[in-house]
Amino acid sequence: MMTETGYTPTPSKSPASSKVMRWVYIIGAFIVLAAIGGFFNRAFLTPENGLAILRAAAMSGMVAMGATFITLSGRFFSLALGQTAMFAGVLMAVLMSAGLPFGIAVVLTFAVIILLGALQGGIIAMGANPIVTTLGAGAILAGLAGLATGGKNVPIESAVVEWIGNGRIIGVPTQTWAFLFSVAVAWWVINKTRLGRETILMGANRATAEASGVNVALITILVFIIASIAAGMMGIFEAAQFNKARVMGFDAVDFNVIAAVLIGGTAIQGGRGSPLQSALGAVFIATVQNYMLLLAWSAGVRTVITGALIVVIVVGFHIAGKRKGA
Repeated sequence: MMTETGYTPTPSKSPASSKVMRWVYIIGAFIVLAAIGGFFNRAFLTPENGLAILRAAAMSGMVAMGATFITLSGRFFSLALGQTAMFAGVLMAVLMSAGLPFGIAVVLTFAVIILLGALQGGIIAMGANPIVTTLGAGAILAGLAGLATGGKNVPIESAVVEWIGNGRIIGVPTQTWAFLFSVAVAWWVINKTRLGRETILMGANRATAEASGVNVALITILVFIIASIAAGMMGIFEAAQFNKARVMGFDAVDFNVIAAVLIGGTAIQGGRGSPLQSALGAVFIATVQNYMLLLAWSAGVRTVITGALIVVIVVGFHIAGKRKGA
């Protein structure tokens, strides 16, 4: 219908329609990948390899659950999550080597991790740049871990820790169960709680959130605490898996986490996305990397291809969003 100005507005697709299309794109990408992988390598589609993929996805996936809160809130990303995971594993190992039982060491570790997340969130809430702040925080955490260990791995001797890292429940690794649990909790918080609603509103329109009475500073602190807890979980599972806390090997964590969030379709400017989509993003990355490992491709080639996939998928989401008027 023509308006008085002679302009006929074009109705944009509804948010629900856009959300459905993002799911279609992600699931479609999985189907294509499975078809190609299974055609060229039958081992790719075996149940054993499927469990291996989920276990690989679990580590970065549980961190991606926390990172999704940061991105949804409009605070972009944290570049300290890999170092937070490393620091958590080191701190737990150092406390246990000092004679503390596992339970107390874990509680103290998470208390420190929560404090660190709150500090970062508080600084950012005061107006600091999230990227610069978390990059600096990551450097400090890496330095503290290096000083505490002398740059060496810290062994952990505990039957409980060994089971946490390498046990299986009905044949499924403990890390995978922790990942699934974190996905369920993150989904519930985002969709069923006030914190989730205010986080999304803040990312969609901060001015509207403030006018609605949302405590923007508090939400910022809380989302960084949540992300730090998720990273701490990864650090503890990582240390338990190898029976030692490592000060190396976490360089790719932030890359994989950011990739999972973006490939899952969470809007980088905030306000739109889902933990379930980030979980699928993490599994997708692990699936691609697993297939490349089966082909015995080098680490450099795997990194290049993973990076290229991220660019293609994120640009695809951006173009599709513009066409829908999102």
